[in-house]
Amino acid sequence: SEINLKVDPLLWMTLSLLIALIIGLLTFFVLSFLSPVTDPALVAIGDQNPPLSESMIIMVFILFFVTLDLMLGYPYIKGIGRINKIEEELPEALKQMADILKAGGTYEYALREISHADFGPLTTELENVLRKLEEGENFEDSLSTLSYNIDSRLVKRSVTIIIDSVKAGAGLADILDEIAEDIRDTNRLNHERRSQTLMQVLFMVTAGALVTPFIFGLISTIVDFLIGSSSKLASLPTEIRLEATQSKYILLYLLQIYVFIEITTSSVMISLMREGKKNKSIIYLPILLFIGYVVYFLSGIISRSLIAGIGGV
Repeated sequence: SEINLKVDPLLWMTLSLLIALIIGLLTFFVLSFLSPVTDPALVAIGDQNPPLSESMIIMVFILFFVTLDLMLGYPYIKGIGRINKIEEELPEALKQMADILKAGGTYEYALREISHADFGPLTTELENVLRKLEEGENFEDSLSTLSYNIDSRLVKRSVTIIIDSVKAGAGLADILDEIAEDIRDTNRLNHERRSQTLMQVLFMVTAGALVTPFIFGLISTIVDFLIGSSSKLASLPTEIRLEATQSKYILLYLLQIYVFIEITTSSVMISLMREGKKNKSIIYLPILLFIGYVVYFLSGIISRSLIAGIGGV
């Protein structure tokens, strides 16, 4: 069964922001509690800064952003799923309506029959059309409610063709058969596109959310180690050591920003390949961001431990 959530948009936005803030604060407190003042692994490579001092801020921000994106994007994702179900069921509904018309039934009788069938969310919309017919509206105006209530180019195009055919006096049964067949072909092409692009999507997910963050995590450790070690040399002037330390943090932040940009770009490209619409990247972006930054920080922690172990030998 389908769950319909009727919540005021402003209330949902406020609730989403509140939940995201709570999760961000909880993450901050947990990481602060788990982070010791000094870490032997970092001391071994010459860095006395508390671990997670920079990564903790980034991780808190990422969890806040991901939670907010998921909460705000949930109604959109739910709406996309509803539209997909309607587009999947529409050909069968039109075909059944065409058969009833060919058997001599009227428009109202055909709508009543298919509204009693189980077409998921499409059934609800057909019941609205039938209700308007029973209230005295003509067939064209009643059917137009489908275009208003369903934000689907496929549905809008089908409704427009049906209304124009009725106004022109064409045989609606044959038109409905042709529309149903056309929608089936469109749905089949969409399924084939998703199947054929599966390997490319897996490659982009692997490269964008796993390989690149892992490599950049290693690079961050190397940068931290080399610049941190050189800045500890007593022979260097204090100003140069300070500049080296500042450069280290700038480079680390740039790496993390690049990971964010790279994952965002991958999400948009995946959305274009899978769905043909870049705005559907909201479906992929939160999960890929979370996975990518977890891999990035784990890679940095593991590589630092390895360097600390080698230094302790």
